[in-house]
Amino acid sequence: MGIDPGLAGSAGDSQLPAVPDDPARDLAAVKALAVPGRQLVVRLNRLFWSAGQGGIDAFRKLVRMYSRAGFDVELQVRYHPPKGRAGDMRAWTAYVRHVVGTFGPDRHVIDMTITNEVNLNISKNTSDGSYSGAKRALVMGVEAAHAEAVRRGFRQLRFGFTYAYRWNPKSDAAFFSYLGHHGGRRFRRALGFVGLDFYPGSFYPPTMQPGQTYRSELAQAAGVLRDCYLPKARIRRSVPIWITENGIPTKGKSSQGQQASALRQLVEAVSAYSGTFHITDYRWFNLRDSTDKGPEIVAPQTFATDGLLLANYKRKKSFGVYRRMLGRYGARRG
Repeated sequence: MGIDPGLAGSAGDSQLPAVPDDPARDLAAVKALAVPGRQLVVRLNRLFWSAGQGGIDAFRKLVRMYSRAGFDVELQVRYHPPKGRAGDMRAWTAYVRHVVGTFGPDRHVIDMTITNEVNLNISKNTSDGSYSGAKRALVMGVEAAHAEAVRRGFRQLRFGFTYAYRWNPKSDAAFFSYLGHHGGRRFRRALGFVGLDFYPGSFYPPTMQPGQTYRSELAQAAGVLRDCYLPKARIRRSVPIWITENGIPTKGKSSQGQQASALRQLVEAVSAYSGTFHITDYRWFNLRDSTDKGPEIVAPQTFATDGLLLANYKRKKSFGVYRRMLGRYGARRG
């Protein structure tokens, strides 16, 4: 199980104003969330190729901070190309190899998602599907990352990609069919997991209707991925599904209880269906709200209030619930 302490990305082409992160308070909150004897992975998102070496240097500081505190770390390595470099696979794979070479020596860095939500083509800020060459970048990026890790002996690293559930069934199916036709044996051998990004009640389904439950929606999302789409990509059942993003927004104090209840139901559902669909990992998105104004004021579907903490770092009800779930279902350290 894990948590993402970074700011939530705003849906669309650019990032909306947000209450800035305080890295020291983020670390303190992650420490408070952790349960002795249980593994809590810190997921650091939005490492953009376009940010260049400056972005890598900023992430190195964050990784060092969490690593020294004893936490394992995973990185979201975004395609998000620099201006004029979309489709330049030689430059992209060189960047991916550089990222692996930079972070791989730290044994607390245990995995990376290469690209993000390539099936989603409407939100350049949060997802890579709007950029030319994104599907090819996914395949070649995973292959390059794995080859570099093998070459350097970084045995702790695993690599995967993420899928946004759901955007358009026709284009989603075409996305996985592309992977089946263009992601050959080398790609499948390099693949350590497939990430499922799943936001019931805010992305899909956009609202929860009477009779719908978080348990049934989780089962449907995981089942569609495992039994319908992954066979199109020729990805075997031995490759685990990770819930790489899962969140529920709040709209004021009155809905904190609803978020906490939904979180509990979702974690319990993942545990219940972990054997059925081979789900091994779960990440809540995210640690802290990006705004103190509420999603109905900022913009719909920005995921800005999915945090376990308010923007001022005060705990919501869901903070304690997630800690209890971590103690009950989290993997044992070591």
